[in-house]
Amino acid sequence: MQFSKTCFVCLLALGVFQNIYAQTLSRRAFFGVRMEAVTDEVARVMGLPAVKGVLVSDVIPGSTAEAAGLQRGDVWLRLNDREINSPNEGVAALRQLREGDTFRYKYLRQGQEFEKEAALKPFPTERYADFDLEYGMVKSGEAQLRTLISRPKKSGKLPAVLFIQGVGCYSIDMPLDTTAPPAQLMNYLTRQGFVTMRVDKQGMGDSRGVPCSELDFDTEGNGYRSALQHLRALKYVDAERVFIIGHSMGGVFAPLLARDIPVRGIIAYGTMGEKFMDYFANSRRTIAEANEMSPAETEEYVRLNCDCFRPYFENGNSFEEIIAANPVCRGTLNDLGRTANFWKQLYRLDIPTLWSAYPGKVLAAWGKADYISVRAEHEHIAALVNRAHPGNGAFLELAGCDHGMHTVASMQLAARGQAGDYNPAVSEAIGKWLKANI
Repeated sequence: MQFSKTCFVCLLALGVFQNIYAQTLSRRAFFGVRMEAVTDEVARVMGLPAVKGVLVSDVIPGSTAEAAGLQRGDVWLRLNDREINSPNEGVAALRQLREGDTFRYKYLRQGQEFEKEAALKPFPTERYADFDLEYGMVKSGEAQLRTLISRPKKSGKLPAVLFIQGVGCYSIDMPLDTTAPPAQLMNYLTRQGFVTMRVDKQGMGDSRGVPCSELDFDTEGNGYRSALQHLRALKYVDAERVFIIGHSMGGVFAPLLARDIPVRGIIAYGTMGEKFMDYFANSRRTIAEANEMSPAETEEYVRLNCDCFRPYFENGNSFEEIIAANPVCRGTLNDLGRTANFWKQLYRLDIPTLWSAYPGKVLAAWGKADYISVRAEHEHIAALVNRAHPGNGAFLELAGCDHGMHTVASMQLAARGQAGDYNPAVSEAIGKWLKANI
């Protein structure tokens, strides 16, 4: 009996410690301005003494900037000891700061310079009346990753979903835009009775670690692995009914995680079902189709992209080395937003084998207006799963949906940037499949 009491006290203390520890991941700073570059034309019209700084085009109510007295039309010149000469520089400088940090800032208003000091407010949080949303944290190596866990107001052990986002470096903690697709989808599923988890990559949102742009594929995957283990261990989650929704690159991570950690099912939306170089060639064709290239233009576009990028993906050759060997690549190579090592690790991954090895249920969903991924590869995922585990794989085409789950009639319109808001058909289809497989 004494042992039981001692264990109870230890567990209680551990629970308190974990709750306190989760709160040690401080909130990112909420500066709260929209910025535009100061061009020669802007400087001329505004009568600025030089082309420097960034133009404050809007100040968000309730933000640090509003409290600090910044106004639309001010030119922000400096943050602490760092000059700010582009919106990207402003974002990068602010990313180093957290809630409560004191900072100095210099700005220009009507030809006069001002320098002041202020304390940064915390970024707002997502809040909903009909379900609970908890801001937490998981560790992955030395990194601390922000998690957002939504929970229905129900008792007992509930089914759960881990959402894994695409390749880009962006936060999926979206208090200023809860109409964004990841928030819309997770909120819908929570209202259908599922616990959901989102997790920010290193360097994004509140997460700490290396900058996202320096993160390699394997290390990013380890973060999602830690998140999945944490989700399965929650006392209100039924570990036998945990699913992964992988969007785009998230659909590659999903079967990789499921190789080591049991999950009941996977939904892959807008992903790849072939080895990366095959996907790369296939997706260049859909990009060409969306941009209405002729057959000859398409073949040349695919050939150039594959010839120029292959040494980068396969061996990690620099763009300079590739251009020196093949000068025509100068107009083709472009920064893909992640490290050469990220793409090299992905290049070596046998994606079809991962799908064949997964024993659970799979829904491969593709939006008909998606020109980033390929219909045939989603059909291939379902076929691979069914060949190894008959009846477990399904393919679903969603009309009027683009790669980002937005509403748009065709991939041609999507390529022109004419997509609309989130398409609720995505939530309905995914929710229906999950309900049928819990």
